[in-house]
Amino acid sequence: MIRKRAVLAAAAVVALSLTACGGASSTTATGSAAAASGGGKATVAWVDGGGAYHDAVVEQILKPWQQESGNKFVAEAGTDNAKLRAMVESNRVIWDVYNGDNTWGTDSDGQWLTPLDYSVIPQSEISDGFSSKYRVANMIYSMQLAYNTDKVKQAPAGWADFFDLKKFPGKRGVMDYSAGGIFEIALLADGVAPDKLYPLDLDRAIRKLDTIKSQLVFWQSGAQSEDLIGSGEVSMSMMYNSRAYDAKVVLKKPVDYVFDGQILAAAYLTVPKGTKNKKQAMELIAYAVSKGVNGKLSSSLPLAPSNKNSTPDPKMAKDLPTSHLSQPHAVTDDQWIAQNSKTLESRFQAWKTS
Repeated sequence: MIRKRAVLAAAAVVALSLTACGGASSTTATGSAAAASGGGKATVAWVDGGGAYHDAVVEQILKPWQQESGNKFVAEAGTDNAKLRAMVESNRVIWDVYNGDNTWGTDSDGQWLTPLDYSVIPQSEISDGFSSKYRVANMIYSMQLAYNTDKVKQAPAGWADFFDLKKFPGKRGVMDYSAGGIFEIALLADGVAPDKLYPLDLDRAIRKLDTIKSQLVFWQSGAQSEDLIGSGEVSMSMMYNSRAYDAKVVLKKPVDYVFDGQILAAAYLTVPKGTKNKKQAMELIAYAVSKGVNGKLSSSLPLAPSNKNSTPDPKMAKDLPTSHLSQPHAVTDDQWIAQNSKTLESRFQAWKTS
């Protein structure tokens, strides 16, 4: 179970990308990892989940930073929390900036991380709740409700409709990951207020999930979620907003989506303990989340800036999760999830096999 949970967590980061065009072994390099280049400059190793997100980071953040700072970078696609921990514990750290998913970088991971330098990083500009001692959000995404327009003629109003098999017949796609939001959508559908989700009432969530269990199809990657909803194998699905956008806009599948009830989360930048390039890593993070840079990822991906002073691409604005905060929405409590991850996983597996 532990190995499966780690694999799914890594897959969750990759799934934030619009397309799986980068694999876990793909790299973009301009020098050797963690190799100092003299004159106070360095080669900084950046790691993220891969795919279109990785490509956008390289073009919109890393290359401009290299040109402006005089430092160099190595960009690797394929996060691996266990590998990072092993690096730190063996004192062989070769990564400098680690772009992990929303479950990474809480206080529970502090023994493997360096506290961020907020004298350099503009923490006051980061949206509330998206920065802490060891991590700062690089972008904000959401888990939202998507539906197949050939199967569902009337747009669902939120998660209550997701659970209404009489009004909206058909199978439902859900993420096969205990910390991916499946318990949260069940509670939202059952009437729990978005700001009262945590601590999660797992008994109540499971009772609600039982009402549609026979119609559930579990997906393990963002690409799979697109295939399921695009083909009509499921009439509705919980999906990363970037994947729902990709299915509708890029792949032109009969797919649409709603932001009502979306669950906000983020990808976070952290610095491994023991990095040889601590100063440059902090400077790169500060650059990535700065007002003038942070919104650039939205030029190609429906990912919202974490810097509240940053302006996203106007053409993408209507598809950004942060453009719909006037509608009911929740925010993932990553700290609670990290502290209760073993319980979440054991309850999830027991429910699935019961």
